[in-house]
Amino acid sequence: MEIFEFGYKFNSDCVLCLGYFDAIHKGHKALINSAKTKAQELGVKLGVVAFCGGKNGQDVFTFSERLTLLKMLGVDFVVYASLTPEFMAISHQKFTEILFNSYNVKAVFCGFDFTYGYKAQGNSITLKDSAKKYGANVYVLDKVLNENGQKISTSLIKNELKNGNIKGANELLDGNYFITEKVVEGKKLGKTLNFPTINMRLSEQKFLIKEGVYLTFVIIDNKLYSSITNVGKQPTFNGNNCVIETYINDFDGNLYGKYITVYFVEFIREIKAFNSQSELVEQLKKDKEFIND
Repeated sequence: MEIFEFGYKFNSDCVLCLGYFDAIHKGHKALINSAKTKAQELGVKLGVVAFCGGKNGQDVFTFSERLTLLKMLGVDFVVYASLTPEFMAISHQKFTEILFNSYNVKAVFCGFDFTYGYKAQGNSITLKDSAKKYGANVYVLDKVLNENGQKISTSLIKNELKNGNIKGANELLDGNYFITEKVVEGKKLGKTLNFPTINMRLSEQKFLIKEGVYLTFVIIDNKLYSSITNVGKQPTFNGNNCVIETYINDFDGNLYGKYITVYFVEFIREIKAFNSQSELVEQLKKDKEFIND
C-alpha cells in the first residue's frame, strides 16, 4: 500500500473514498467496500483520502493504526491531509480543485454527512457539482445503523470505550479495538510478583479508554497469546501516569523496543489499590482465570 501527501500527483486511474476515518468502524468499512467493488468493476486502483492530526487525544485509532486497517481492507493507496491551520483555511472549491487535478478520479465515495473545506462549507452536494466538471461520479452512502437504530459513529464508539464496554465497541468496529505501541522498560514491578508484563506508553493522539483491567490477546511471531491488560495509574504502587501494562500468558521472551498490538476483548474489573503486594498477587491470580474461561 502506497502513502502520499494530499496534492501529490498520482497518474493512475482510481476510485477515491473521502473521510476522516478515525475509527474505521462498520460504516467506514461499508463505504470502503462499496468503493472497492466499483474499483474492481472499473479495473482501477482504490485510494482513501484520510485526514490526520488536529485532534490530540481524540482518535480511536492513531493514523499508523488506521493505515494497518486500511491495508487489511485492500486499499491500494492512502492520501493523507494533515489538519494544519493552512489546510483548514482552504476553501471547499480549492480542495476539490486540488483533488481532481492531482488524481485521475473515476468515482468518489463519501458518507452522507461528509464535509470538507473552510468551516466545513463543502458537502456531498457541492462535491457532486465539482465532480461533474471532471467527469467523475460521486456515490453517497447513507448511514449505517446499529441494532438499536442508532447511526454507527466514532462518538458512539468513544462512549462505549469510555464506559469500558469493549464488547459493544467491538461490535460497532466489526473487529477488536486495539492499541499498537512500542514496548518500553517499566518499573519491573510485575516481574517481582512473578507476573512479568510488557509496558507501553499511550500515544497523545489516542482516545483514553476507561481505566481498568481487560481480557486481551496479542500476536507475536504469528502466534496468538491470551493476555490480561491493565490500563491505569497503578494505585497500589502510588503511580501517577497512565500505563498500558500487559501480562502475556505462557510467553517468555524479550520484547523491548518492538511494536506490539494488544487486542481488547472484555472489561474484567475496576482498578483499585490493594493493602499489600500479596493481596494484589491473589487478585492477579483471579484475573488470570479469565484467560482459561
